[in-house]
Amino acid sequence: MNRIDAKQLREVFDEYGAALALYARQWCNHPDDAVQEAMIELLRESPVPRDSVAWLFKAVRYRAINLARSESRRSKHQQQSAELRESWFDPEPENEFDSEELEGFLAQLPSLDREILVARIWGEMSFEQIANLVESNSSTVHRRYQSALKRLESLIHCPVKKQSEQK
Repeated sequence: MNRIDAKQLREVFDEYGAALALYARQWCNHPDDAVQEAMIELLRESPVPRDSVAWLFKAVRYRAINLARSESRRSKHQQQSAELRESWFDPEPENEFDSEELEGFLAQLPSLDREILVARIWGEMSFEQIANLVESNSSTVHRRYQSALKRLESLIHCPVKKQSEQK
């Protein structure tokens, strides 16, 4: 037989798919991806490997290890990017809060409200300019701005308690 057909592949997957995913899980966080890639590769193999099950386990292993390497590189890159990212705020000694804390408060606002607040306060844009920016009218932008200020004030004065404090 030159190639495995879809029906045979489905049968192999039904019988060994869960075991292959469990096998891949020891190396990566997305074992289903490793299994899927190996299955696709088996479908392309010509001639079909003599022991397709053993071949699949080996292919899943290699793909899972490669996925783990990619995940590790991506995680490392994201961590480095986060460390190098500039703060939203200029550090000022008289600030009661550090910039990360203020960023956290802003992040809790709805994205449109945060956009309006940043454009108004740090961008020094008029409500009319912001309305054009967010494709709204200036009275709605003003109302959302006032609401965002109140929400930000409540977050700063009464931040959400950590889960450990709530219990």
